[in-house]
Order: sequence, then structure tokens, then C-alpha cells
Amino acid sequence: MIGLYQSANPRLTQLPPKARKCEKGLSGERAGPRAATLEDSPIPADLSTRSSPFRPGIRSTPRAFILRGGKLLVQEKRHPQKGLYYTLPGGKQDPGESLADTLKRECLEEIGADVDVFRLLHVAEVYRLKTEEGERQHQLDFVFECSVPDAYEPVLGPHPDPHQVATCWLSIDNAQQLRPAYVTKLFSLGCTRDPEVYLGPYND
Repeated sequence: MIGLYQSANPRLTQLPPKARKCEKGLSGERAGPRAATLEDSPIPADLSTRSSPFRPGIRSTPRAFILRGGKLLVQEKRHPQKGLYYTLPGGKQDPGESLADTLKRECLEEIGADVDVFRLLHVAEVYRLKTEEGERQHQLDFVFECSVPDAYEPVLGPHPDPHQVATCWLSIDNAQQLRPAYVTKLFSLGCTRDPEVYLGPYND
């Protein structure tokens, strides 16, 4: 995986000049540094000018990035407005709980898996739309490299997320249905962390 820095400023941004080419991706092509386009920036230009668009407080949310045989372990969700989409397992950190402990608890609840939590790969800011009036929840996603036991088969955990209908191994062909958008980029590139850890802000 490779970090793609995105600024809330709608002007074009560019990857650092020292960004190295990632390892060979799942598609067989090499992905190297490129200039980000305006379409890459998920933040509306007028977001900074809105009056109080965010709910009070910032939510810390660790996420599990689990690969096996070129497939990504995800939650399958169906929403009345959003339709079918996929998300990384994980959830809200409780006070006094470490990010790793939060992730292990959430994975047991959502996907019925006792995960091993390894290094932190990336951090992304997510501005999640909560109301029709445009109110958003500011969320920090901490993406950790994780693994599940070899014998694990995808199941719904005892306390799945709202709108979660299944757990599955997702192929690269369906990467565009991942949310937030940064997950699509990480999965599509098939790279390890290099060079940026901070991915920037994303609307969801």
C-alpha cells in the first residue's frame, strides 16, 4: 500500500518527489507516483466556509486491513440510500481502551474473528455525513495491518455493524465499492506503507 496525501485545499496536489514505485500490484502493473487530480480530492470546496458543519468531538476509529491470497476481508453492507458497499472491520474507540484492543474487540463483534494486530499502516481523516442538513462526524481512521487464523471463514459476528449483511473476501474487481474512498486506493495499489502514512481528509 502507498499513502496518497490529499489536502483539504481543492488545488491540485502532488506526491512527494522521493515517492518510490510500489511493489507489483495485483493487476500485474507497477504503480508509481503520479500527480493527484481534482477528482482525487473528496472535500467540497465550500466545506471550510460552512458554519458548524461538524458534530462536537472527533471519533477515533481503528480499522483492520487483512489480505489473503490477493483478497481483502471486508464487511458487506446494504443501505437504503448508499446501496451495496464494503468497509474495513473496526469501530469506535472507548475511553481508556488502546487502538489495538479496540480493533480486536470490534473484529470479534463484527466479523467473528480473533485478529492479530500488527503495525499501523495509515491514518486518514473521514468527514462522515450524518444528517440531510449536511452535519458531519469528524473521524480519524487508523488502518492497521492485521491477520486472521488460517482456518477462519467469513461470518457475521454477534454484534455486526448497522446495515452489515455479511462478511466476505473481496476481489480487486470490486474495489470501487469500498468506502471510504481511501480504502479503494490502498487495495488497488497493492503496496506496503511507503512513503506517506497520513492519507489526508475524505468525505463519506
